[in-house]
Amino acid sequence: MFEVGSDRVAVFRMRDGELFATQAECPHRGGPLADGLVGAGRAVCPLHGFQFDLRTGEAMTHRCERLLTYIVSVSADGRILLGPARDRAAMAHA
Repeated sequence: MFEVGSDRVAVFRMRDGELFATQAECPHRGGPLADGLVGAGRAVCPLHGFQFDLRTGEAMTHRCERLLTYIVSVSADGRILLGPARDRAAMAHA
């Protein structure tokens, strides 16, 4: 989990090296997503087991608000770079 300005961002690296970045807290009850289980492109909140698709932020196993996701990449020197947050409203229509 990283603080970026006033935002708290969770960054996840899959076993294949793919990176994802989302808001750090579960929208349900604020669970710390970086402390949950991660795999197969999903994050599981450690508080109640809610699952989210890390690519889209979409809730997968329940009705919950979508996660805010960020554009993420790696620089030539290995630093993780975050782009702007993807707007929830725009993502809902994508």
